[in-house]
Amino acid sequence: MQSLKHRPAVPRGKSRRKRANVKLSRKRLLLAAAAAVLLVMVGRSLLPALGISAPGLGGKPTETPTEIQTKSPPAPQVDLNGVMVPGGGAPMITLNPGLVQLGGTVTVQGSGFDQGSVIDVYLGPSSTPGQKPPKGAAAAKPHQVATAKAGKYGIFTANFSFPSTMTQPVQEVTAQARGSTDKVAKADASVAQGAGQATLSAIVGKPGDTINLSVKGFAPGEDLNVYWGRVSGEPTLTLKADEGGSVGKTPIRVGVTAVGTTSLVVVGKKSGAAASAPFQVLRLYPSIKIAPYAVKATQKITFSGSGFAPAERVLVRLNAAGGQPVMAISTDGAGGFKGAGLTMPFKLKGAQALVFTGEQSRAAVSSGFTILPYMPQARTNAYGGLPGTMVNFYATQFAPNEAVHVTVQTAKGAKPETVAAFRVDQKGSARAVGQYTIPGDTEDTVVFHLHGQSSDATATVNFKVDKSGGPVDIPPAKPYTIPKNLEN
Repeated sequence: MQSLKHRPAVPRGKSRRKRANVKLSRKRLLLAAAAAVLLVMVGRSLLPALGISAPGLGGKPTETPTEIQTKSPPAPQVDLNGVMVPGGGAPMITLNPGLVQLGGTVTVQGSGFDQGSVIDVYLGPSSTPGQKPPKGAAAAKPHQVATAKAGKYGIFTANFSFPSTMTQPVQEVTAQARGSTDKVAKADASVAQGAGQATLSAIVGKPGDTINLSVKGFAPGEDLNVYWGRVSGEPTLTLKADEGGSVGKTPIRVGVTAVGTTSLVVVGKKSGAAASAPFQVLRLYPSIKIAPYAVKATQKITFSGSGFAPAERVLVRLNAAGGQPVMAISTDGAGGFKGAGLTMPFKLKGAQALVFTGEQSRAAVSSGFTILPYMPQARTNAYGGLPGTMVNFYATQFAPNEAVHVTVQTAKGAKPETVAAFRVDQKGSARAVGQYTIPGDTEDTVVFHLHGQSSDATATVNFKVDKSGGPVDIPPAKPYTIPKNLEN
């Protein structure tokens, strides 16, 4: 033990204080470790159950949802004039118009939504009690028709086109904030009943032109009466709506109506719904061709026409625009006719006019022609002879089958005396007809007048009487009586 170093002596009081401090530090360290263990255990069990995320405490990390479902407190209900109404703040939409036409534009205005939220607008069958959907509408589902974004004060505006086919009378419009279950507002859009729509492929034309007609907004499968310029009476045609209450492009002819601005009107027989479309009706310009332009009585003129309304009657009048027509002709599908004609009666002379008027369209046109006179010719069986000569007559160019009366003048200034009568054939001719004896006291010339009773035409024959050189004893002829069958 000789090499041991000398340790300095430590005072007894200081040694005791140092040992006490070491014990105190160890206790503090044990308490801190216990607190840390307790904190980790609480972080792993209790905090996640409370929905509190504590990174760094260990355990399985919680997943953050992509969209947070928010739920606002319901708006208070207040009593206003005896009616319980929302106190405000709830989402709301209005429709303009609320009474819509098929195919029309609807504006949706909303409020009460969150600023910046995306709003989806849906359209579907109404869920209003008492609204009975038509056949097939029960299976229909709402479909998205528009999207908008709420502005600074939670207000938005969106537009969409209403369907163009007949659907349930009331349609429900729903606006819903994307990702939210309570930011929803609804409103009903009523389909205008009794107000269909009609569209024409042209707005100008004349009666008989072909255009295309499309209609919608009527009851499914109902018959549709089509009128021009009126809403009652006999329809121009009848169409049938499809299951959507519509008719696609259908060729129709412009009907007969007043010239100028008019309307095509479609009326549903079942629903009573009506639709109209404006149309400008042009004037008709009919024309007539007559052949020949000059005829005699009993001869026929023929005529053809065009430019009238299709399938209408054309009334034909002589020398007058009104009164009783002499005949009526039906036009074809193009508004024309051919091969019509009239046989001209007796007593018409000179210039004449036929007036043609469409019975429905009132379109009128006239065409002139001329009635030529009959100019008959006649002669006796001899150009002259002595008193006592018996003569008979030959005639041509009288009216067919007319009666001809023969008168004679034996001296200038003498009263004509009827001496014979006969009837010409269908060509207006006669040969060796009638009989007359030249009186014995006749000198110089005997004049015969052959007068047609129907044509009022006269042929004149001069018979030269030769001098006999003395008196001729010829008994006077008995007065001639016209037979009944030759009076006219």
